[in-house]
Amino acid sequence: MQEQIIALVAAFNEAGEMLLLKRPEDVHCGGLWSFPGGKVEPGEAPLDAARRELAEETGLAGTGWRSLGECGHAYPDRRLHFHLFACRVDGAPAQAESPWRWASLRRARTLPMPEANRAILELLR
Repeated sequence: MQEQIIALVAAFNEAGEMLLLKRPEDVHCGGLWSFPGGKVEPGEAPLDAARRELAEETGLAGTGWRSLGECGHAYPDRRLHFHLFACRVDGAPAQAESPWRWASLRRARTLPMPEANRAILELLR
């Protein structure tokens, strides 16, 4: 089973809340809340993928980008390796692909999220 490299974005607003997107029902972990992000394309740097995914999924461009670390997770059918980046965004998503919400770290911990997000939330502490 090949490991997929995924870039995720913890996009924070001026109130310090994170942007979360609800995953489409027809994808892996569908219907759960997660961070903007997606697969890193061959030859693409993880930070470039994070910026691209944020723009594609929300229409937002972040500022003050920084790496928060890496972690991995194995599901029965796939292995994922995450690169987590943080940035600041101004305003609400202009063209969100799916339902979205702002959430504090405390609130995010109570939302239904993919199992892999437990390790990702730890990187945000």
